[in-house]
Amino acid sequence: MRKIPLIFAAILMLQGCIPAVFVAGAATGFVVFDHRSARTMAEDRDVTFQIQNKFYNDKELRGQAHVSVTTFNHIALLLGQAPTAELRSKAEAIVKSNSKVKMLYNEVTIEKPISDMARANDTWITTKVKTVLAATPGLNSATLKIVTENKVVYLMGLTTRTQATLAAEKTRTVAGVVKVVKLFEYLN
Repeated sequence: MRKIPLIFAAILMLQGCIPAVFVAGAATGFVVFDHRSARTMAEDRDVTFQIQNKFYNDKELRGQAHVSVTTFNHIALLLGQAPTAELRSKAEAIVKSNSKVKMLYNEVTIEKPISDMARANDTWITTKVKTVLAATPGLNSATLKIVTENKVVYLMGLTTRTQATLAAEKTRTVAGVVKVVKLFEYLN
């Protein structure tokens, strides 16, 4: 069996091209696992796709706002900017209409959408955070979801309080991060 070079595998993992479980298994001989079931992971992926599709098909949202959703363990994180409270509420209603969403964090701000350059910077910040967390001894970063919006980093996942605190502390050290928001579900 041909092994993926570690650096190449790490780059692919950071870009979301291959699951972290395979990288960890290939690189270290053990398997890092997601605490969600395979069904929940698939449902989270599907819910995110369905909601994003509804956002795209809504001409008002597509034309005036910038909204996106991330789902982890049936918890939705709604991010972006909307120029009016009505459009923010419309995006929220779309998320809440999905029966698989058990909780929603609506972090959409009422303002003009940020620029493409600012969004590219957010992507860069997310990549830097993922890199720092992956290199942190004792942190199981493969079980975390990291999303950045307007320099605010949102951390999601099923983890322990100790792991959550370590992840947040390390994230705060990354250049460009102005705020860290922890949205974890804690394991006993």
